[in-house]
Amino acid sequence: MNNNISSLFVESLNELNISERQKSVLQASLTLFSEQGFENTSTTEIAQLAGVAVGTVYQQFNNKEGLLQAVLEPVITEVIPKVASEFANGIQAPQGPHFTEFLQNIMQDRMQFVIDNLPQIRILVRETMVNQKIRNQMKMELAKLPFAKLKELFVYYQEQGQLVDWEFSRILRAIIGAMCSYLVPLIFEPNKTIDVAKASQDAAETLIKGLKP
Repeated sequence: MNNNISSLFVESLNELNISERQKSVLQASLTLFSEQGFENTSTTEIAQLAGVAVGTVYQQFNNKEGLLQAVLEPVITEVIPKVASEFANGIQAPQGPHFTEFLQNIMQDRMQFVIDNLPQIRILVRETMVNQKIRNQMKMELAKLPFAKLKELFVYYQEQGQLVDWEFSRILRAIIGAMCSYLVPLIFEPNKTIDVAKASQDAAETLIKGLKP
């Protein structure tokens, strides 16, 4: 399973009908926007990292805002769906694990994904908060994510008497909320770290108290 946003971004660019120079500019932009932030990155730095002239950047993209949109669009419409599909396909059917163990496993997997891709997720979260167009794109793509398999597994655990008989969306919101309580500080405090295994275990143990039938 490829869980690296930068690698999946490159794969997505290779599927687009754009020049190698455009690909280089977009790759450099994602790298610098993620590492330095959008406001702290200049087109000169992007051009230098991409190995092109500054004029080439402006020739392809009208301004830095247009460049940001060109970077985030494939991340939102291509990379996020790929990550979600690979995660869904990798979920193993229950063969004995208690729901607590299953819950910790999926939470640890997704929390580790966020930590492994924090620079890219920071710029995405930040722009989603301030850019209405990007926020609307995110809403559209999130609504299409493949949750069917996870929903089936929740039904299985409900039938086993290990999970409260709530609607799927209610359970999912509880899980996402618990993970965010650990992950949001990492997004906004660059020097903060967590032990993913312990955090996912603590979150699962706390959640299970409210998710028991």
